[in-house]
Amino acid sequence: MNQNKAGEFREEGDRKVFESKKKGGGLSPAHRFLAFMLWLGVVCGGFFLAKYYFDQAIQTVQQTNAMNVQTLEARLESLAADVGEIKKDLNSAGRTLSSSDSIQKELNKKIEELDSQLKELEKSLNILREAP
Repeated sequence: MNQNKAGEFREEGDRKVFESKKKGGGLSPAHRFLAFMLWLGVVCGGFFLAKYYFDQAIQTVQQTNAMNVQTLEARLESLAADVGEIKKDLNSAGRTLSSSDSIQKELNKKIEELDSQLKELEKSLNILREAP
């Protein structure tokens, strides 16, 4: 008889659990609200963490670009000074060495090389200036 009563008790308890799961899934509105708030917190936290990461990455790229621009500007100024010096030397050498055609051709080649390097550096500098 104890077994029968215990068996009835188990069946009755199982029915109550089944009915409560069937009715509301076992979660009260407060638990649902807390679960929703937790989910919302995780989503917002992930968003802000990703935003922080991207902001830091952009700032690093901008700092690197600024350093590269400064380096290119220094090289550009140096090349411009070299070209000016060579032109000045060429003018003074052209007066005294007008008969020496080979020296003048070599100097012209050097000027053209430096001028092309100067133009390439200017293009690179413009590209870096346009970058965010």
